[in-house]
Amino acid sequence: MDFLNDLVNIITTNTASDYIASLIIILIFTVIGPMIATFIIKILRIKEKRLTRIKRHAFYKPLKGFISILGVYIALNTLVLPVHWVLFINKSYRILVILLISYAFSNFFSSHNYEPLKKLINFTGNDALLVFVSKFIKALIYVITGFIIINELGYNLSGLVAGLGIFSAAIALAAQDLAKNIIAGCSIIIDKPFVIGDYVGIASMSGTIEDITFRSTRIRNTENQVISIPNSKIAEETLINHTQMQKRRFLLELTLELDTDLPKVLALLEKIKLLLTNNNHILQNNIKTYFKTVSNNGIDIVIDFYTDIVDYLNYLQFKQEMNYEILDLIQKENINLAYNSQTLYIKK
Repeated sequence: MDFLNDLVNIITTNTASDYIASLIIILIFTVIGPMIATFIIKILRIKEKRLTRIKRHAFYKPLKGFISILGVYIALNTLVLPVHWVLFINKSYRILVILLISYAFSNFFSSHNYEPLKKLINFTGNDALLVFVSKFIKALIYVITGFIIINELGYNLSGLVAGLGIFSAAIALAAQDLAKNIIAGCSIIIDKPFVIGDYVGIASMSGTIEDITFRSTRIRNTENQVISIPNSKIAEETLINHTQMQKRRFLLELTLELDTDLPKVLALLEKIKLLLTNNNHILQNNIKTYFKTVSNNGIDIVIDFYTDIVDYLNYLQFKQEMNYEILDLIQKENINLAYNSQTLYIKK
């Protein structure tokens, strides 16, 4: 009821010209907002003249929003309003300005600003470290903003902190896992067993690292599923980073029929070695082709070498081509591959 009375008083107290003037002020600030924001960004980035790049700047939208809100604030202050309305408008204006400042600095540490940020601080380290630190700073900005707004609303922060102290033991117990994950996340960033984009194997799963957060690491597996693994579990598990491989091993064991002539076996091994020697992707100091043993099924030979092709898909293609060429040599030598067999003796 008080609200309706206040509204009636405002309508009757202010004239039509007052409302028109307020509306004009709002329209003017709304129109000039983008222009002023663009001008300020140009001052901040003197060499930047492209409008699309200016509009993507971290401070562009907050500046434009601030000018629009300022216009509304000035327009409302031109009207005759009750004192408690003025106090409410002033407080709302200050809170909105705090939120805009928080948004501006939070946006400054967002992913689309990593490259400008790296240039600004001359950062040459790991991108994962920059992502992790920027997320920490953004979280800190939100926490500080929350406390400032609570203080602005008139709540006693010292009393709030004292109240939280009562539950500190319970919170500490509940946050044990979170603390472990954060510490493990910091360890991952510092130790750098992997970075975003690496293909890794952790425990029974493997995939590409997509993100490293305070609590977990996200991996996209070969089935295109995103798996979140707690950082503490990653720190405890054995990890294989396939991306950091400098070479891949090719190992092939073949069993020739037991009645294959020995000269044919030796000739085949020599031809396979020659084939491997002429391949530019095979590391020449690790080529091994040898007669391994005579097994129950036949003559076992081994082809063992390393290749500089480390990308998994490219390696699969390379492996297929090598298998074709080796099989072609075997067929040209008129040698048959053996298969598992058993001899049964039946007692009469």
